[in-house]
Amino acid sequence: MDILERMPWMAQNAVFKRLSEIAEVASLNKDERRKYDESLRAYRDTIAVMNGQFQQGEQKGRVEGRAEGRAEGNIEGRTEERFDIARKMKQKGMAAEVIADITSLTAKEIEEL
Repeated sequence: MDILERMPWMAQNAVFKRLSEIAEVASLNKDERRKYDESLRAYRDTIAVMNGQFQQGEQKGRVEGRAEGRAEGNIEGRTEERFDIARKMKQKGMAAEVIADITSLTAKEIEEL
């Protein structure tokens, strides 16, 4: 009781509320207790299914995000490679029209290299 008195009021209230819930369940007759247990089991099953679905959705999102990131990375890599090739071609003195034709870059992009 000494510990209970030192607890803040909100904590005391929570303790008494929980004790009240336990007492209510303990005072149920056999049929009421069976129904209570069934509803509690159904509630817990629902929560478990919801958590499972959430985790599956989270995992699916990660997979999709990785795939999207790879695709974007591949596109960026290819674009960067085209610019690297165009730079080398420009350093070798090739004409901008030829570079544009080979790399599919615009004349403006080639000029900016």
